[in-house]
Amino acid sequence: MIRGVARRFGVRYQRRWGQNFLADRRQLERIVEALELAPTDRIVEVGPGLGALTVELASRARAVAGVEIDPACVKALGLTLRDRSNVRIVEANILRTAVSELLPPPYRVAGNIPYNLTGALFVHLLEQPQPPVRIDLLVQKEVAERLVAPPGDWSLATLGVRVYGRPELTLRVPRGAFLPVPRVDSALVRIRPDAQPALPRADLPAFFEFVTPFFQARRKQLTFVLSRRRGGGATEARARLSVIGIDPARRAETLMLEEWRRLFENERKR
Repeated sequence: MIRGVARRFGVRYQRRWGQNFLADRRQLERIVEALELAPTDRIVEVGPGLGALTVELASRARAVAGVEIDPACVKALGLTLRDRSNVRIVEANILRTAVSELLPPPYRVAGNIPYNLTGALFVHLLEQPQPPVRIDLLVQKEVAERLVAPPGDWSLATLGVRVYGRPELTLRVPRGAFLPVPRVDSALVRIRPDAQPALPRADLPAFFEFVTPFFQARRKQLTFVLSRRRGGGATEARARLSVIGIDPARRAETLMLEEWRRLFENERKR
């Protein structure tokens, strides 16, 4: 079915859009079960593609708004969803879309997303004026495992998500469930955003600007980046870290959220 619809509407499996369509019915059923859908749910779907998940969402939820960047897929969805009056498809780039304006709150977000969007998309969703009450996205398995990892293997994307809530890995999905078959397996990540972020929202742009250079120099100790930011040399940087209880020999991926907050607030006072 997937191949036939793709041929009919000229869907080209664009690599730049990270298109890998869910084609395994058994895996689709596992994903739908993990979503724990309710008849009152309003769901924004990221990248509905050819509509396999969209149909299931529409059958179980009150309303669905799908954001799809590929015009060929948008045309295909017109056929797939022709009898689904509770679905609206928006042709747009999700990263440039005011997601919180698509459906009345409370709303959820779900979808099978391009692997290269993961970090930027989670932050985009969590920074919405009215963020979703729950996010369930299929991402690259290794990225999912890093998002849920304890400190020691964090990335900038991990920290970006942890500022807003705690992610859970709820389901692993083999690469063979998709067409075309990607090179890696996937996993379903769930986030229920906290009522308030770990830092005041007004401080978050400055916070992420502050932490980014540390992750860009992942193999360097914190002292290296801190001394380059403010000058004063490694000795002063070590002293500034020690005074707030952080070992100067540590690296960015080892810090917990509370330690990042403490370091940011201490440096901002200087």
